[in-house]
Amino acid sequence: MGIRANAHGQETTGGARRAVPTLAAIGAAIALGLLLLAAVAPRRAAAQQPAPAAAQPPAAAQPPAAPTPKMTPPATVGPNCTTGQCHAAIKASKFTHGPVNLNQCAPCHVPVGNKHEFQKTERGRALCLICHQAEAAKKVVHKPFGADCLLCHSPHGADNRYFIMGGLQAPGCLRCHTDPRKGLKMVHGPVAQGECLACHSPHQSDNAHLLTDSPTKLCLDCHVDFAATMAGAVSVHAPAKTDCAGCHNGHGGNNASFTFATGRSLCEKCHGDFLKKIDSFKYPHKVMTENKSCETCHSPHASKEQRLLTANNEELCFSCHDKTIQAKSGRTLPNIKELVTTSKYLHGPLQQKNCIACHQAHGSEYPNILEKAFPAAFYAPYAEHAYDLCWSCHDQKIVLAEHSTDTGFRNGDLNLHYLHVHREKGRSCRACHQEHASNQPVHIRSEVPFGRWTLKTEYSKTETGGGCTTGCHVHYDYDRKNPVKLPPLPVNQ
Repeated sequence: MGIRANAHGQETTGGARRAVPTLAAIGAAIALGLLLLAAVAPRRAAAQQPAPAAAQPPAAAQPPAAPTPKMTPPATVGPNCTTGQCHAAIKASKFTHGPVNLNQCAPCHVPVGNKHEFQKTERGRALCLICHQAEAAKKVVHKPFGADCLLCHSPHGADNRYFIMGGLQAPGCLRCHTDPRKGLKMVHGPVAQGECLACHSPHQSDNAHLLTDSPTKLCLDCHVDFAATMAGAVSVHAPAKTDCAGCHNGHGGNNASFTFATGRSLCEKCHGDFLKKIDSFKYPHKVMTENKSCETCHSPHASKEQRLLTANNEELCFSCHDKTIQAKSGRTLPNIKELVTTSKYLHGPLQQKNCIACHQAHGSEYPNILEKAFPAAFYAPYAEHAYDLCWSCHDQKIVLAEHSTDTGFRNGDLNLHYLHVHREKGRSCRACHQEHASNQPVHIRSEVPFGRWTLKTEYSKTETGGGCTTGCHVHYDYDRKNPVKLPPLPVNQ
Protein backbone atom coordinates (compact mmCIF):
# COMPACT_ATOMS: atom_id res chain seq x y z
CA MET A 1 0.00 0.00 0.00
CA GLY A 2 1.53 3.32 -0.97
CA ILE A 3 1.47 6.56 0.88
CA ARG A 4 0.38 9.73 -0.69
CA ALA A 5 -0.47 13.26 0.26
CA ASN A 6 -3.76 15.02 -0.32
CA ALA A 7 -4.35 18.57 -1.29
CA HIS A 8 -3.92 19.82 2.31
CA GLY A 9 -0.58 18.08 2.75
CA GLN A 10 -2.05 15.27 4.84
CA GLU A 11 -0.63 11.78 4.43
CA THR A 12 -2.94 8.89 3.73
CA THR A 13 -2.32 5.17 3.77
CA GLY A 14 -4.54 2.94 1.99
CA GLY A 15 -8.11 3.83 2.71
CA ALA A 16 -7.27 5.75 5.97
CA ARG A 17 -6.09 9.23 5.72
CA ARG A 18 -3.58 10.93 8.30
CA ALA A 19 -2.59 14.63 8.23
CA VAL A 20 1.10 15.37 7.95
CA PRO A 21 2.16 19.00 8.70
CA THR A 22 4.34 20.73 6.23
CA LEU A 23 7.37 22.83 7.15
CA ALA A 24 5.50 26.00 6.42
CA ALA A 25 2.77 25.04 8.80
CA ILE A 26 5.24 24.27 11.59
CA GLY A 27 7.00 27.62 11.20
CA ALA A 28 3.69 29.44 11.30
CA ALA A 29 2.75 27.71 14.54
CA ILE A 30 6.03 28.63 16.17
CA ALA A 31 5.65 32.25 15.20
CA LEU A 32 2.18 32.35 16.62
CA GLY A 33 3.39 30.89 19.92
CA LEU A 34 6.10 33.48 20.29
CA LEU A 35 3.62 36.27 19.76
CA LEU A 36 1.37 34.87 22.42
CA LEU A 37 4.27 34.63 24.93
CA ALA A 38 5.26 38.22 24.26
CA ALA A 39 1.75 39.35 25.05
CA VAL A 40 1.32 37.25 28.25
CA ALA A 41 4.76 37.99 29.95
CA PRO A 42 4.14 41.70 30.76
CA ARG A 43 0.84 40.90 32.34
CA ARG A 44 2.36 38.19 34.52
CA ALA A 45 5.12 40.55 35.69
CA ALA A 46 2.59 43.23 36.42
CA ALA A 47 0.53 40.80 38.40
CA GLN A 48 3.58 40.02 40.66
CA GLN A 49 4.24 43.71 41.61
CA PRO A 50 2.42 45.08 44.73
CA ALA A 51 -0.46 47.26 43.93
CA PRO A 52 0.25 50.94 44.55
CA ALA A 53 -1.37 52.34 47.70
CA ALA A 54 -4.56 54.08 47.15
CA ALA A 55 -4.41 57.78 47.77
CA GLN A 56 -5.62 58.60 51.31
CA PRO A 57 -7.47 61.71 52.27
CA PRO A 58 -5.66 64.07 54.84
CA ALA A 59 -5.85 62.74 58.47
CA ALA A 60 -8.11 64.59 60.82
CA ALA A 61 -6.49 66.14 64.04
CA GLN A 62 -6.57 63.64 66.95
CA PRO A 63 -7.33 64.68 70.60
CA PRO A 64 -4.39 64.13 73.16
CA ALA A 65 -4.15 60.69 74.78
CA ALA A 66 -5.89 60.44 78.13
CA PRO A 67 -3.34 60.16 81.09
CA THR A 68 -2.85 56.79 82.74
CA PRO A 69 -4.97 56.75 85.87
CA LYS A 70 -2.73 57.31 88.98
CA MET A 71 -2.84 54.51 91.51
CA THR A 72 -4.41 55.62 94.74
CA PRO A 73 -2.00 54.81 97.63
CA PRO A 74 -3.60 52.60 100.22
CA ALA A 75 -4.71 54.03 103.52
CA THR A 76 -3.64 50.86 105.35
CA VAL A 77 -0.38 48.99 105.84
CA GLY A 78 0.21 45.45 104.80
CA PRO A 79 1.95 43.11 102.33
CA ASN A 80 1.48 45.55 99.45
CA CYS A 81 3.78 48.19 101.05
CA THR A 82 7.00 46.61 99.79
CA THR A 83 5.87 45.79 96.24
CA GLY A 84 7.77 46.97 93.23
CA GLN A 85 5.37 49.87 92.83
CA CYS A 86 6.08 51.33 96.30
CA HIS A 87 8.73 50.62 98.97
CA ALA A 88 10.59 47.74 97.34
CA ALA A 89 13.99 49.15 98.42
CA ILE A 90 13.13 48.49 102.05
CA LYS A 91 13.60 44.76 101.51
CA ALA A 92 16.76 45.10 99.43
CA SER A 93 19.14 44.96 102.43
CA LYS A 94 21.27 41.91 103.15
CA PHE A 95 19.74 41.68 106.64
CA THR A 96 16.13 42.72 107.21
CA HIS A 97 14.20 43.40 110.39
CA GLY A 98 11.82 40.56 111.28
CA PRO A 99 8.55 42.44 110.68
CA VAL A 100 9.87 43.77 107.36
CA ASN A 101 10.89 40.30 106.27
CA LEU A 102 7.33 39.13 106.96
CA ASN A 103 5.77 42.18 105.26
CA GLN A 104 4.35 43.23 108.62
CA CYS A 105 4.44 47.03 108.73
CA ALA A 106 1.63 47.41 111.26
CA PRO A 107 3.73 46.64 114.39
CA CYS A 108 5.53 49.94 113.91
CA HIS A 109 3.31 52.08 111.65
CA VAL A 110 -0.36 53.10 111.95
CA PRO A 111 -2.41 55.19 109.47
CA VAL A 112 -3.46 58.74 110.18
CA GLY A 113 -7.06 59.32 109.05
CA ASN A 114 -8.16 57.85 105.74
CA LYS A 115 -5.07 58.94 103.88
CA HIS A 116 -1.69 57.51 102.92
CA GLU A 117 -0.10 59.01 105.99
CA PHE A 118 1.34 57.00 108.86
CA GLN A 119 2.92 57.55 112.23
CA LYS A 120 4.94 55.31 114.51
CA THR A 121 3.02 53.35 117.07
CA GLU A 122 5.38 54.64 119.81
CA ARG A 123 8.07 57.28 120.05
CA GLY A 124 11.80 56.79 120.55
CA ARG A 125 13.06 53.82 122.49
CA ALA A 126 9.53 52.78 123.49
CA LEU A 127 8.85 51.73 119.91
CA CYS A 128 11.58 49.07 120.03
CA LEU A 129 10.51 47.85 123.44
CA ILE A 130 7.16 46.75 122.00
CA CYS A 131 9.05 43.66 120.85
CA HIS A 132 12.55 43.80 122.33
CA GLN A 133 13.08 43.05 126.00
CA ALA A 134 14.40 45.99 128.02
CA GLU A 135 17.89 45.65 129.52
CA ALA A 136 18.39 45.97 133.25
CA ALA A 137 19.49 49.53 134.00
CA LYS A 138 23.20 50.20 134.55
CA LYS A 139 25.15 53.19 135.83
CA VAL A 140 26.41 54.60 132.54
CA VAL A 141 24.04 54.78 129.57
CA HIS A 142 24.96 55.56 125.96
CA LYS A 143 22.87 58.62 125.08
CA PRO A 144 21.33 57.16 121.91
CA PHE A 145 20.38 54.00 123.77
CA GLY A 146 18.60 56.01 126.42
CA ALA A 147 16.75 58.17 123.90
CA ASP A 148 16.11 56.53 120.54
CA CYS A 149 17.47 53.27 119.19
CA LEU A 150 17.00 54.59 115.65
CA LEU A 151 19.90 56.98 116.15
CA CYS A 152 22.19 53.99 115.59
CA HIS A 153 19.97 51.24 114.14
CA SER A 154 18.12 51.23 110.84
CA PRO A 155 14.51 50.15 111.52
CA HIS A 156 14.10 48.15 108.33
CA GLY A 157 17.45 46.50 107.69
CA ALA A 158 21.06 46.99 106.68
CA ASP A 159 24.08 45.18 105.34
CA ASN A 160 25.06 44.07 108.86
CA ARG A 161 23.21 41.84 111.28
CA TYR A 162 22.54 44.55 113.87
CA PHE A 163 21.26 47.07 111.31
CA ILE A 164 23.89 49.62 112.42
CA MET A 165 23.83 52.66 110.21
CA GLY A 166 27.25 53.34 108.73
CA GLY A 167 28.47 49.85 109.54
CA LEU A 168 29.59 47.76 112.50
CA GLN A 169 32.19 48.99 114.99
CA ALA A 170 34.14 52.15 114.05
CA PRO A 171 32.23 53.07 110.86
CA GLY A 172 29.03 53.24 112.89
CA CYS A 173 30.58 54.93 115.94
CA LEU A 174 32.34 57.61 113.91
CA ARG A 175 29.02 58.91 112.66
CA CYS A 176 28.88 60.75 116.00
CA HIS A 177 32.26 60.32 117.72
CA THR A 178 35.47 62.04 116.69
CA ASP A 179 38.03 59.60 115.34
CA PRO A 180 40.44 59.01 118.27
CA ARG A 181 43.19 57.95 115.88
CA LYS A 182 43.68 61.43 114.47
CA GLY A 183 46.99 63.01 115.37
CA LEU A 184 48.41 59.89 117.06
CA LYS A 185 51.74 58.37 116.04
CA MET A 186 50.91 55.05 117.66
CA VAL A 187 47.49 53.44 117.95
CA HIS A 188 46.22 50.73 120.31
CA GLY A 189 45.58 47.46 118.47
CA PRO A 190 41.77 47.34 118.79
CA VAL A 191 41.53 50.99 117.77
CA ALA A 192 43.75 50.44 114.74
CA GLN A 193 41.35 47.72 113.60
CA GLY A 194 38.28 49.78 114.37
CA GLU A 195 37.15 47.32 117.04
CA CYS A 196 35.46 49.78 119.42
CA LEU A 197 33.38 47.01 121.00
CA ALA A 198 36.53 45.20 122.15
CA CYS A 199 36.51 47.62 125.09
CA HIS A 200 33.21 49.53 125.01
CA SER A 201 29.59 48.47 125.39
CA PRO A 202 27.30 50.06 122.76
CA HIS A 203 24.32 50.36 125.12
CA GLN A 204 25.23 50.74 128.79
CA SER A 205 27.73 49.68 131.43
CA ASP A 206 28.49 49.85 135.13
CA ASN A 207 31.93 51.24 134.26
CA ALA A 208 33.00 54.71 133.20
CA HIS A 209 33.26 55.37 129.46
CA LEU A 210 30.96 52.39 128.80
CA LEU A 211 33.87 49.99 129.35
CA THR A 212 32.86 46.35 129.26
CA ASP A 213 34.72 45.63 132.52
CA SER A 214 36.62 47.42 135.27
CA PRO A 215 39.54 49.32 133.70
CA THR A 216 42.42 47.22 135.01
CA LYS A 217 40.68 43.88 134.46
CA LEU A 218 39.78 44.93 130.95
CA CYS A 219 43.44 45.65 130.15
CA LEU A 220 44.77 42.52 131.85
CA ASP A 221 42.38 40.29 129.92
CA CYS A 222 44.62 40.97 126.92
CA HIS A 223 47.91 41.95 128.57
CA VAL A 224 48.30 38.63 130.35
CA ASP A 225 52.05 39.10 130.86
CA PHE A 226 51.38 42.07 133.14
CA ALA A 227 48.65 40.10 134.88
CA ALA A 228 51.17 37.36 135.71
CA THR A 229 53.73 39.90 136.96
CA MET A 230 51.20 41.59 139.21
CA ALA A 231 49.92 38.29 140.57
CA GLY A 232 53.39 37.39 141.89
CA ALA A 233 54.40 40.88 142.95
CA VAL A 234 55.35 42.15 146.40
CA SER A 235 54.40 45.73 145.52
CA VAL A 236 51.94 46.95 142.89
CA HIS A 237 51.60 50.54 141.71
CA ALA A 238 48.22 51.93 142.80
CA PRO A 239 47.10 53.01 139.30
CA ALA A 240 47.95 49.56 137.96
CA LYS A 241 45.59 48.09 140.56
CA THR A 242 42.67 50.33 139.72
CA ASP A 243 42.94 52.12 136.40
CA CYS A 244 45.61 51.76 133.73
CA ALA A 245 44.13 54.83 132.05
CA GLY A 246 45.64 56.92 134.84
CA CYS A 247 48.92 56.76 132.91
CA HIS A 248 48.02 55.32 129.49
CA ASN A 249 45.73 56.57 126.74
CA GLY A 250 43.49 53.66 125.84
CA HIS A 251 43.31 54.69 122.19
CA GLY A 252 46.96 55.43 121.45
CA GLY A 253 49.51 58.18 121.82
CA ASN A 254 52.67 59.87 120.70
CA ASN A 255 54.82 58.26 123.42
CA ALA A 256 55.88 54.67 123.87
CA SER A 257 53.23 52.61 125.65
CA PHE A 258 50.71 55.43 124.97
CA THR A 259 51.67 57.24 128.20
CA PHE A 260 50.40 60.79 128.64
CA ALA A 261 53.96 61.99 129.29
CA THR A 262 57.45 60.53 129.62
CA GLY A 263 59.92 60.07 132.44
CA ARG A 264 59.46 62.08 135.57
CA SER A 265 56.81 64.29 133.94
CA LEU A 266 54.38 61.38 133.97
CA CYS A 267 54.99 60.75 137.68
CA GLU A 268 54.36 64.40 138.54
CA LYS A 269 50.67 63.89 137.82
CA CYS A 270 50.32 62.08 141.16
CA HIS A 271 53.65 62.59 142.90
CA GLY A 272 54.06 66.28 142.14
CA ASP A 273 54.46 67.43 145.75
CA PHE A 274 57.05 64.76 146.47
CA LEU A 275 59.05 65.60 143.35
CA LYS A 276 59.03 69.28 144.27
CA LYS A 277 60.50 68.29 147.61
CA ILE A 278 63.21 66.35 145.82
CA ASP A 279 64.07 69.44 143.80
CA SER A 280 64.52 71.38 147.03
CA PHE A 281 67.00 68.94 148.61
CA LYS A 282 70.35 70.42 149.49
CA TYR A 283 72.01 67.19 148.33
CA PRO A 284 70.00 65.71 145.44
CA HIS A 285 70.71 62.24 144.10
CA LYS A 286 72.35 62.54 140.70
CA VAL A 287 70.00 60.01 139.11
CA MET A 288 67.07 62.29 139.91
CA THR A 289 68.65 65.51 138.64
CA GLU A 290 70.34 64.27 135.47
CA ASN A 291 68.31 61.34 134.17
CA LYS A 292 65.01 62.71 135.48
CA SER A 293 63.43 59.30 135.15
CA CYS A 294 61.86 57.48 138.04
CA GLU A 295 61.97 54.30 135.97
CA THR A 296 65.74 54.15 136.47
CA CYS A 297 64.97 52.53 139.81
CA HIS A 298 61.20 51.89 139.93
CA SER A 299 58.89 49.66 137.95
CA PRO A 300 55.76 51.54 136.86
CA HIS A 301 53.53 48.49 137.32
CA ALA A 302 54.68 45.90 139.84
CA SER A 303 57.77 44.41 141.40
CA LYS A 304 58.96 41.54 143.54
CA GLU A 305 60.71 44.15 145.68
CA GLN A 306 59.34 46.75 148.08
CA ARG A 307 58.68 50.27 146.81
CA LEU A 308 58.35 49.01 143.22
CA LEU A 309 62.14 48.76 142.93
CA THR A 310 63.33 47.00 139.81
CA ALA A 311 65.81 44.98 141.89
CA ASN A 312 66.96 44.53 145.47
CA ASN A 313 68.09 47.96 146.57
CA GLU A 314 71.73 46.88 146.97
CA GLU A 315 71.76 45.36 143.49
CA LEU A 316 70.08 48.47 142.19
CA CYS A 317 72.64 50.75 143.84
CA PHE A 318 75.50 48.64 142.52
CA SER A 319 74.23 49.12 138.97
CA CYS A 320 75.73 52.63 139.22
CA HIS A 321 78.14 52.36 142.15
CA ASP A 322 80.20 49.63 140.52
CA LYS A 323 82.95 52.09 139.60
CA THR A 324 84.74 55.13 140.94
CA ILE A 325 82.59 58.24 140.60
CA GLN A 326 83.83 61.81 140.55
CA ALA A 327 81.28 63.98 142.36
CA LYS A 328 80.61 67.60 141.41
CA SER A 329 81.91 68.60 144.83
CA GLY A 330 85.30 67.27 143.81
CA ARG A 331 85.06 64.27 146.10
CA THR A 332 85.85 60.86 144.63
CA LEU A 333 83.34 58.15 145.51
CA PRO A 334 84.94 54.72 145.72
CA ASN A 335 83.77 51.64 143.92
CA ILE A 336 81.32 50.50 146.60
CA LYS A 337 80.44 47.23 144.91
CA GLU A 338 84.08 46.19 144.81
CA LEU A 339 84.57 47.22 148.45
CA VAL A 340 81.54 45.23 149.65
CA THR A 341 82.12 42.12 147.58
CA THR A 342 85.81 41.83 148.54
CA SER A 343 85.51 42.59 152.26
CA LYS A 344 85.32 40.07 155.09
CA TYR A 345 83.20 42.15 157.47
CA LEU A 346 80.08 43.99 156.33
CA HIS A 347 78.17 46.71 158.14
CA GLY A 348 74.82 45.43 159.42
CA PRO A 349 72.62 47.12 156.77
CA LEU A 350 74.81 45.74 154.00
CA GLN A 351 74.56 42.27 155.47
CA GLN A 352 70.85 42.72 154.82
CA LYS A 353 71.53 44.27 151.39
CA ASN A 354 69.81 47.41 152.54
CA CYS A 355 71.55 50.59 151.39
CA ILE A 356 68.54 52.75 152.14
CA ALA A 357 68.85 52.04 155.85
CA CYS A 358 71.39 54.86 155.81
CA HIS A 359 70.92 56.63 152.48
CA GLN A 360 67.92 58.48 151.11
CA ALA A 361 67.59 57.35 147.51
CA HIS A 362 66.04 60.54 146.15
CA GLY A 363 68.06 63.21 147.92
CA SER A 364 68.73 64.59 151.36
CA GLU A 365 69.48 67.59 153.49
CA TYR A 366 72.60 65.77 154.68
CA PRO A 367 75.85 65.05 152.84
CA ASN A 368 76.15 61.76 150.97
CA ILE A 369 72.34 61.70 150.78
CA LEU A 370 72.26 60.23 154.27
CA GLU A 371 68.96 59.59 155.98
CA LYS A 372 69.93 61.53 159.10
CA ALA A 373 72.72 63.73 160.42
CA PHE A 374 76.32 62.55 160.45
CA PRO A 375 79.47 64.71 160.46
CA ALA A 376 80.90 65.20 156.99
CA ALA A 377 84.29 66.35 158.30
CA PHE A 378 87.05 64.14 159.60
CA TYR A 379 87.28 66.23 162.78
CA ALA A 380 83.98 67.02 164.48
CA PRO A 381 83.42 67.97 168.13
CA TYR A 382 80.62 65.95 169.66
CA ALA A 383 77.09 67.37 169.56
CA GLU A 384 73.87 65.72 170.69
CA HIS A 385 72.26 65.35 167.26
CA ALA A 386 75.40 65.26 165.12
CA TYR A 387 75.32 61.44 165.00
CA ASP A 388 71.58 60.84 164.68
CA LEU A 389 72.21 58.44 161.80
CA CYS A 390 74.31 56.16 163.99
CA TRP A 391 71.85 56.30 166.85
CA SER A 392 69.18 54.88 164.55
CA CYS A 393 70.75 51.50 165.34
CA HIS A 394 73.47 51.98 167.94
CA ASP A 395 72.94 52.99 171.56
CA GLN A 396 73.99 56.57 172.18
CA LYS A 397 75.24 55.61 175.65
CA ILE A 398 78.48 54.34 174.14
CA VAL A 399 79.78 57.92 173.88
CA LEU A 400 78.03 59.80 176.67
CA ALA A 401 80.12 58.94 179.77
CA GLU A 402 83.86 58.89 180.24
CA HIS A 403 83.55 55.86 182.49
CA SER A 404 81.01 53.30 181.38
CA THR A 405 80.49 49.60 180.71
CA ASP A 406 77.95 50.27 177.95
CA THR A 407 80.59 49.80 175.28
CA GLY A 408 83.02 47.04 174.40
CA PHE A 409 85.66 49.59 173.42
CA ARG A 410 86.97 50.32 176.92
CA ASN A 411 90.00 49.79 179.07
CA GLY A 412 88.46 48.58 182.29
CA ASP A 413 85.61 51.06 182.54
CA LEU A 414 87.45 53.86 180.70
CA ASN A 415 85.26 54.57 177.70
CA LEU A 416 87.63 54.83 174.71
CA HIS A 417 84.78 55.93 172.40
CA TYR A 418 84.27 58.89 174.69
CA LEU A 419 87.99 59.76 174.58
CA HIS A 420 88.00 59.77 170.75
CA VAL A 421 84.85 61.84 170.33
CA HIS A 422 84.80 64.31 173.22
CA ARG A 423 87.76 66.51 172.39
CA GLU A 424 88.39 69.74 170.56
CA LYS A 425 89.37 67.83 167.45
CA GLY A 426 86.95 65.01 168.01
CA ARG A 427 87.16 62.12 165.62
CA SER A 428 83.99 61.15 163.80
CA CYS A 429 83.07 57.49 163.55
CA ARG A 430 84.48 57.44 160.01
CA ALA A 431 87.95 58.23 161.29
CA CYS A 432 88.31 54.66 162.54
CA HIS A 433 85.39 52.71 161.06
CA GLN A 434 84.69 51.95 157.41
CA GLU A 435 80.96 52.53 157.20
CA HIS A 436 80.39 49.98 154.42
CA ALA A 437 82.76 47.09 154.88
CA SER A 438 86.25 46.16 156.01
CA ASN A 439 88.66 43.27 156.28
CA GLN A 440 89.32 44.05 159.94
CA PRO A 441 86.94 43.29 162.84
CA VAL A 442 84.32 45.81 163.92
CA HIS A 443 84.73 47.54 160.54
CA ILE A 444 88.08 49.08 161.49
CA ARG A 445 89.64 50.72 158.47
CA SER A 446 92.80 49.30 157.01
CA GLU A 447 93.67 52.85 156.00
CA VAL A 448 92.29 56.25 156.87
CA PRO A 449 92.05 59.01 154.23
CA PHE A 450 93.68 62.17 155.51
CA GLY A 451 93.79 64.71 152.72
CA ARG A 452 96.22 63.45 150.14
CA TRP A 453 97.88 61.20 152.68
CA THR A 454 96.54 57.80 153.69
CA LEU A 455 97.07 56.62 157.25
CA LYS A 456 97.58 52.90 157.63
CA THR A 457 95.75 51.20 160.46
CA GLU A 458 96.39 47.80 162.04
CA TYR A 459 93.91 46.43 164.52
CA SER A 460 94.02 43.21 166.48
CA LYS A 461 91.16 41.84 168.54
CA THR A 462 91.28 39.64 171.64
CA GLU A 463 88.54 38.02 173.68
CA THR A 464 88.59 40.85 176.21
CA GLY A 465 90.01 43.75 174.23
CA GLY A 466 92.47 44.48 171.45
CA GLY A 467 95.18 46.76 170.15
CA CYS A 468 95.59 49.45 167.52
CA THR A 469 98.52 50.84 165.59
CA THR A 470 97.81 53.83 163.38
CA GLY A 471 99.30 56.99 161.95
CA CYS A 472 97.33 58.91 164.57
CA HIS A 473 99.16 57.55 167.60
CA VAL A 474 101.56 54.89 168.80
CA HIS A 475 100.40 51.36 169.47
CA TYR A 476 97.84 51.08 172.29
CA ASP A 477 96.27 48.03 173.82
CA TYR A 478 93.10 47.87 175.91
CA ASP A 479 91.45 45.19 178.01
CA ARG A 480 88.01 45.24 179.59
CA LYS A 481 88.84 42.81 182.42
CA ASN A 482 92.49 43.62 183.08
CA PRO A 483 92.98 47.28 182.25
CA VAL A 484 96.22 48.18 180.50
CA LYS A 485 98.18 51.05 181.96
CA LEU A 486 98.03 53.75 179.32
CA PRO A 487 100.50 56.66 178.92
CA PRO A 488 99.05 60.15 179.22
CA LEU A 489 96.78 60.74 176.25
CA PRO A 490 97.04 63.97 174.21
CA VAL A 491 94.06 66.18 174.84
CA ASN A 492 93.78 68.41 171.77
CA GLN A 493 95.11 66.15 169.04
